[in-house]
Amino acid sequence: MSENKKQKENVFISYVEFIKNGLSKINKNSFPTNMKHRKLKIFLTWFIIFAMVSSLIIGTIGINYIINVAKDSPELNPDDFTAAQSSKIYDAQGNVIANIGLQIRENITYEDLPQNVIDAFVAIEDSRFFEHNGFDIPRFTKAIFENIKTMSFSQGGSTFTMQLVKGTYFETEEATAVRSGLAGVNRKIQEINVALQAEKVISKKEILTFYLNKINYGVPKNRRGIQTAAQFYFGKDISEVGLLEAAVLAGVINAPNLYSPINNLDLSEKRAHTVLDLMVYHGYITKTEAELAKSVPLENLLVGELSTKTTNVTHQAYVDAVVDEVIALTGQDPVLVPMRIYTAMDESLQSKFESIQNGEDPNVLWPNDIIQTAMVTLDNKTGQILAIGGGRFYEGERLFNRVTDMKRQPGSSAKLILTYPLAFEELGWSTVHTIEDKPIRYAGVEDVIIKNFDSVYRGNVTIDYAVGVSLNIPAIETMGAVASKMGNANVVKYLNELGFNTVNTNNFDLGFGIGGSNFTASPLQIAGAYRAMLSKGEYIVPHTVLKIEFIDGSEDIIPEYTTKEVLSEEAAYMTAAMMAQNVSGPYRNFMQILQRGFEVYAKTGTSDWGETGVEYGIPAGSAKDKWMIAGTSEHTTAVWVGYDKADANQISHITQSVSNMNLPGKINNSILNALYQGRSNPTNIVRPSGVVDVTVVRNVFPYVAPSPYANPSLMVTGLIKQEFATLSEANYPIAISQPLAINNGEVVTGQLIGYEPYNGYLMYELISGPSQGNLDIFDPYTGYFQYTHFGNSENDSFTFKVNNGTQSNTATVSIAIKNPNLKE
Repeated sequence: MSENKKQKENVFISYVEFIKNGLSKINKNSFPTNMKHRKLKIFLTWFIIFAMVSSLIIGTIGINYIINVAKDSPELNPDDFTAAQSSKIYDAQGNVIANIGLQIRENITYEDLPQNVIDAFVAIEDSRFFEHNGFDIPRFTKAIFENIKTMSFSQGGSTFTMQLVKGTYFETEEATAVRSGLAGVNRKIQEINVALQAEKVISKKEILTFYLNKINYGVPKNRRGIQTAAQFYFGKDISEVGLLEAAVLAGVINAPNLYSPINNLDLSEKRAHTVLDLMVYHGYITKTEAELAKSVPLENLLVGELSTKTTNVTHQAYVDAVVDEVIALTGQDPVLVPMRIYTAMDESLQSKFESIQNGEDPNVLWPNDIIQTAMVTLDNKTGQILAIGGGRFYEGERLFNRVTDMKRQPGSSAKLILTYPLAFEELGWSTVHTIEDKPIRYAGVEDVIIKNFDSVYRGNVTIDYAVGVSLNIPAIETMGAVASKMGNANVVKYLNELGFNTVNTNNFDLGFGIGGSNFTASPLQIAGAYRAMLSKGEYIVPHTVLKIEFIDGSEDIIPEYTTKEVLSEEAAYMTAAMMAQNVSGPYRNFMQILQRGFEVYAKTGTSDWGETGVEYGIPAGSAKDKWMIAGTSEHTTAVWVGYDKADANQISHITQSVSNMNLPGKINNSILNALYQGRSNPTNIVRPSGVVDVTVVRNVFPYVAPSPYANPSLMVTGLIKQEFATLSEANYPIAISQPLAINNGEVVTGQLIGYEPYNGYLMYELISGPSQGNLDIFDPYTGYFQYTHFGNSENDSFTFKVNNGTQSNTATVSIAIKNPNLKE
């Protein structure tokens, strides 16, 4: 007889025995004593028999399915439950920077456990542990009913044995196994099957001990196990813990980061009190004992390393990023599976990051203990992550790593990875293309007007100037032109290829052009995108891991990261040129601190609270995030400074005085010093042959080349992709418009501009308008005019002609009202 057939017969016989035993219990004593009617007893007897036989038939149908699924269960090996040895993480120089696993886990035996610890865990996690056979049917059935709508098994029902099996064979703490649908059902069947097998060969005491040695108690530095937790939280061995301490340990494992007393003392204490109440309910302790334990403030028991809460764990933010990356690459947690992990971490640079965050760098002075930061540096050639600063006071394992996990609006830093690069690429614009800086309504929203950081509108400006002083309106206008040419879907595709994987056609809008609206990104994503701008437009996924070796002899993993061209080398170079002139140009934009004897490329960004922070006492429009991305031909660094969240009880916005401290600039400056201390200076980015200089008539597009006799003040010179550099010569006069942005009812003066190819004489003639105001003065010889608005909140315009005696050209002057009744 085959093993499969024998297994089926055994299951079937067991099921028949279950029905038989049920039927054998039906006798005259099975009915209430007052049930005298013989026919009623006969009817009920046959009804019960019918119900149980029906159950047998239905159950039999599922037996084959269950057995077929169960036979694919992992093969049980009791040695698998023993805590594994240490995984080691190495830096780029081959030095060990972290041990995670057995090296930081001290296993105990069942005899080391006080009874109150055993009772606490059993009461909260598995109340019938010492009675069931690894599968608690009543508890599991309750969980089934609670999850029936979603077909999910996430609401409990697992015994200690099942949890041990799940954590050993099916998932790690971070890499969750499938829990829904048919696959979730199959996984649960196999989990139960292995748990039932385990209970036959491993004692209850061993199972509980394995479990308690293996799980996470929220202790930092990648440490696991109940002995380590007792020592960390209470400064004592597990054999010495008291009743409340036992309840804390039992309570924390359900959500280690949430219930850890170092992360949330109040929640931890409430959870411990719940454990005590359950211990009373199950009869392990008296109500008086529980109340006595509850009367002890939890903070009075916390000792050991808690006093080091404000001291950063060395290299922990980088280690956390490595662990996350290894899990993504392998599906296995290096805390549980022993590995040797080789990384790109530059220990010297990582130490510099941590000294900055810890307030040990004399050049970076933090204004308070609330302000936060994140910083990351990439190697431009490889995309490797050299150092990570996850935040100030980063002092625990798997914390909120602001470099990888935080998503914030990038503000104006989006302009040189999205807006202008695509204009250079797709629209054929030069770096001196002219854009109107005037009030514009945002994306069809009638009562919102886009403004610049200083609420000033500057008329016609060139791109290099708009970038240098970080104007918003030209960027929005550019984004609109790009989206109109490419289509939103192609813009979204471009962003996805640059690493912004949450952007889609449903959440994209023109606000992305200034890093606002729904556009949020992590510092690592921003760094990765800017690295592409400094690396010929080629994107590569930022990464820490170079090689993974499995100690059990499994095949090594060497991740392969290939570059992908998302932007032409020419457009990328023009973008880098804009970044270089941010640092070296005639602007006051906080980036001048980066000037060196070699080219440094940089861009800043700011996002504000708008009016969303007013309820927390934050002044409307106050800054929320400050960014600065700085790089060379060899490295790219992204720095963020800001506050984690709005809080009415503490500082939550960047004041003007803090802004003036230029923290992102000073941090980048220290990082640049560290990168090139004792090293040769980097070379400048090489200009590709496909980028050429172009001189054109100002404010005119399509571009026209000036005649040799033209007024040089009307000419601008910049960079353009060679394919767009074929120009026609302007041998006729051109009327050049200058948009105005005025206050309602204002009187303004100005001068019309005309281009004359031979630098000859021009006459100005009014053709039409205005309609919402008067031209009090219009001089046909000089173009000088004076305009008075009626004060009716309406925009206005007028059209004029220039004439050189033989040819003429017209243009319109638009007059936009900065309406105080509209939101800005």
